Amino acid sequence: MALPPDSPEDVPGLPPDVALAHAFVNSLDLRTYRVHGRRMQRSDAWETPQALERWLRGHALLTGTAPATTADLGHARDLRLVLRNSTRQPLSDDDGREEGITTLTSFPFIASVGSGTGVRLNPLGEGLDAALSRVLIVAAELTARGVWTRMKMCPADDCQWIFFDRSRPGRARWCSPELCGNRLKVRAHRQRQGSPREPAEAKGDREPSVHGPCQHLSPSEETARSGNVTWKNYAARRSAAVRTPGRPGRAPLLATGRLCQ
Repeated sequence: MALPPDSPEDVPGLPPDVALAHAFVNSLDLRTYRVHGRRMQRSDAWETPQALERWLRGHALLTGTAPATTADLGHARDLRLVLRNSTRQPLSDDDGREEGITTLTSFPFIASVGSGTGVRLNPLGEGLDAALSRVLIVAAELTARGVWTRMKMCPADDCQWIFFDRSRPGRARWCSPELCGNRLKVRAHRQRQGSPREPAEAKGDREPSVHGPCQHLSPSEETARSGNVTWKNYAARRSAAVRTPGRPGRAPLLATGRLCQ
């Protein structure tokens, strides 16, 4: 079983624009499941305005010298939340409803049109708003190429990692079938098969089940009556004494009873 990536930068082979969008939405890591004895820890790469500024400069998005502010941090987190929500997968193949549409109006960019270049979107100005506009433009261009739909949030509640679906039909559901897919299938199976344990007082008048632990009793602890099963210590752990027919010329044998409950 492969280990999950520690960060978005640990995912190899992504095209540059996909890698940028993938890193942006996964700057918030909500994974808390356990793998190979280690529990994944929630983390936010943008804990402070300074951390956000370092992240944007490290990804060549931020120009200018103005420092990021607390308001900038909230603005960036709002955009991240909108983009993350857009990667949530429908509950079923028939669930294709477009709900929760968000209109973004505070990210400035302009369109330029040129011969041989077509229409290009460019951020307006510099600073943090322009940096976030660059991310939004990348997401819009990926959408126009039909690529954004391959950015998918893992449906496991203790994961929610956003992965890039590289499968040919684009129908992958889990970030990792071996990790999240198998874990959720096992959990669902246990929920379907599980039932609440029956209270002890409700078992008093029932025969023991054959599916539980068994207690071995010696013949001296058992009694036989008229060739039938006789129960001893009926209210607690019980034993069965079975009198088996003997062979001609021999005394009947008393079989050892086994208690299962």
